[in-house]
Parts: sequence; structure tokens; C-alpha cells
Amino acid sequence: MSKLITAAVRSLAATYRFRWDGQPGLRSPAEHEHCLLAIWHQNLFAGILAQTGRRHVVIVSRSGDGNPVTHLCENLGHTVARGSSRSKGRDKGGQAAKQAMIEALRSGLPGAVTVDGPRGPIFQVKPGIVDMARQTGLPIIPYLPMPQGYWSFNSWDQFRLPYPFTRIDVYYGEPIFVPASVSDAELVDYQERVRQALQSLQAKVSKI
Repeated sequence: MSKLITAAVRSLAATYRFRWDGQPGLRSPAEHEHCLLAIWHQNLFAGILAQTGRRHVVIVSRSGDGNPVTHLCENLGHTVARGSSRSKGRDKGGQAAKQAMIEALRSGLPGAVTVDGPRGPIFQVKPGIVDMARQTGLPIIPYLPMPQGYWSFNSWDQFRLPYPFTRIDVYYGEPIFVPASVSDAELVDYQERVRQALQSLQAKVSKI
């Protein structure tokens, strides 16, 4: 089944036309080669496809819903750390997955995080990406793949599925560095910075 899903996704992806920062030939600027991409969950599908051919480490939920995403990411060449957030006070593997991702980041892989995932609330940045940036020294790069046309689902994240043959414009925001000296209590300030940066990037792109 996972191979069929991957084949279907590859067929759909072959119809898309990508532009990076408004330029047809620009794939990924050098400053984004080793970083943590921060993306809203609603843009997950386009975000994965825009980075096809360049391996990233990502965290995917251990729930059954996460299995198809895991298989798809692995089949597209990415590295997956499985985990989830806490549920009713119980750690469902999130800490172990985050540590595995940190180790992969330190080995030289770039990473990507759906910052309001896996269950929302929508457009609310969770602390995971900020803590990983603090521990690894990597910059957080706001990341927005914006399809010209897409279906929007009635889900918590208003998930976007790009139309076949549409153009997807990929934009990057300014890097956000989290010093190692930042305390746990101060992480929330950086979460807000990431949220504002993503919202500002969306607003900027909407005017283009």
C-alpha cells in the first residue's frame, strides 16, 4: 500500500511547477543547507515535495495516522523520527523522537518541523523546534510553500492539497537563532517569534 501511495504522490508531484523565492532556477540558498525548516501543518504536503531529492530528518506521530506519512517520507528519501506529544500526562514517545532528531541534526542533516502539529491548535508554535535549535545551534528558517491553486480540507489544520499542474512558490524567512543560554522559561518568547515570522511571511506572499 505504501508503494502505491508513493507512486500516486510522485505522479501528482510530476505535474507541479516549483519556484524558489520567486525564481524558477533557485533550489535552496546556501544559508538553508543546514537548518531547521519551520512550516505550518497545513502546508505539509507541498513542503515535503518541494524538498524531494534533499534528505531531511522529520518527526512523525507514532499513531496509526502517522504510518502513511512515515512510509511516504521514507520512500521519498527522508529520515523519520517517530514520536508524538504528551497525552493526559503520558509521554507517547515525543522525547525519544526529539532526541533522535537532535542526533540526526548534529550528524549534518537538515530538519523540518510542522510547528503546530501533530494536532494543533492551528498556527500555535509548539516548543519542540525552539528547543532543538537551542541544543544544536542551528537556525530556524520560516518556510512557506504556497500553491497557486489548492483544495482546503475541513480539518483542524485546514490542510492544503495543491491542484494538479499548479505552480508552487516556495519562500524562506529570515533565520532565527536560539542561544544555548536561553532558559526553558524563555523558550515561549522564541515560539512567538517563529509564529510571527511565519505569519509575516504568509502576509508578504499574499501581497505578491
